[in-house]
Amino acid sequence: MAKKKCGICGKELGFWDNKMPLKDGVICYPCLFNKGNFYGGADQRHMNGFLNSHTAAEIKELMDNPVKLETIKRKVAPVNHHHHKPIAQCAFCEQDIYKNDAPLNFKDSTYVCLDCAAKYRATKAYNWASEHTIEDFKESINQKVDFNDINFKKAQKELKEIEQENAKKQAEKEKRKQEQAAIKAESVYYGGYYFDIDKRKIYAKTAFHGIEFFVNADEIVSYRVNEKGHDKNKHHVFTRAAVGAIIAGPAGAVIAGTTGGKINEYIDELGVIINLTDGSNFEVSLLNAKNNKADGFFVRHAYSELNHVIAILDSWKATEKVVEDTKDNTDAPVEIRRYKQLLDDGIITQEEFEAKKKQLLGL
Repeated sequence: MAKKKCGICGKELGFWDNKMPLKDGVICYPCLFNKGNFYGGADQRHMNGFLNSHTAAEIKELMDNPVKLETIKRKVAPVNHHHHKPIAQCAFCEQDIYKNDAPLNFKDSTYVCLDCAAKYRATKAYNWASEHTIEDFKESINQKVDFNDINFKKAQKELKEIEQENAKKQAEKEKRKQEQAAIKAESVYYGGYYFDIDKRKIYAKTAFHGIEFFVNADEIVSYRVNEKGHDKNKHHVFTRAAVGAIIAGPAGAVIAGTTGGKINEYIDELGVIINLTDGSNFEVSLLNAKNNKADGFFVRHAYSELNHVIAILDSWKATEKVVEDTKDNTDAPVEIRRYKQLLDDGIITQEEFEAKKKQLLGL
């Protein structure tokens, strides 16, 4: 189906574009409302009928002649003010102004009717009027200001601000995308979490926000292996949770402890529950589906991942212990000097100083 074109600006209009039928075509809404003022102070139903019965060339002529347009509106589409009281009088011609007349409303509570607004080519200066007084308007008239141009410049400024804001959001989005790509490249992924081994951080993968920072290795105090399974023939369900305090020891020993020497036909759940310093915990779930045979590919793969996760946790704790030991050794001379000063000041005895010195030196 061929697209229709706006009879004023020539833009192609699709099925979903807002448009008004004319006698020889259509007019788009931006032209109807932004380039003209066909509905301000006019009855909409009658104005629609007027538009339908005129050509694009005739409508364009009215757009270029606001005074003539206001005259036409009052003639063919007057608003019924029956039983309504005027809200004000025009500051220029003193004619009554009603609520539905869409006049210029200035910030000093004065009004200008649409006829006078059209006379001074200010029929679309609503925003400008709300920020200025009637005296500003009169002064601008004397200076022959083009009010429509003021509105255009303001609209352009607002559009530029929107574009800048969108560009800022896009830059932030791109930056976040790059950061998440870097996390993926530097980390290993298990059960919904990215483990950055070198930086000792765990990131969570979320549905709406992508990769989010979750926890530092220093916040982890212990873990436990969560394993659930069953025997299909006996319908026996077993649950085991081998606890690891993240201390020195091979991960394989922990895994061996989960099976307890019993062979089960199916493994339903397998994961690592990690406990944090604030008392909370979370689970790195590596398998969560029924009827996975214990010797099948998925179970063997899940146990392999379990070994890797526990190895990471144990290595973090081991590294932390080395750092603490190094720190203690580094601080020993400082502590000895401090206790020597206490001895010299007579606060502690020679025996107490020697005992503390041996303790700090690990003798």
